Amino acid sequence: MGYVEMLGETLVVVGAIGWLPMRAVAPWLMAVGVVLFAVGRFVQTPFYQKYSERDPKELTLRRLYHQRVFGMVALILSAMLMFLPQGFYSGMYVGPSSWLVLFVIFVVIEVYTTFRISAVDKG
Repeated sequence: MGYVEMLGETLVVVGAIGWLPMRAVAPWLMAVGVVLFAVGRFVQTPFYQKYSERDPKELTLRRLYHQRVFGMVALILSAMLMFLPQGFYSGMYVGPSSWLVLFVIFVVIEVYTTFRISAVDKG
């Protein structure tokens, strides 16, 4: 894992934790963290490229990495929702904590894929 990705993860966590006590700064910390995290994540070469096309591990790892991309999109949207003021947008109500739903989706996907990728890679 690169330093850029780790710095981005740290800023995302600080932005999420600091949302309630420091609402003016937290969205910016989250946004910068998401950008750094996404750049660090997408620059990495996926591990599944070391397997042959017919290896069943390759298909599983490819699916897990695609799930990670979906989780990253959820995190990006979560950071965008932190900046929106409370109100109705296209018939949908956006409250002060609407970003948490997408953030939880990201966390669940990230935890699952992290453990699953290491398990598939080992054996």
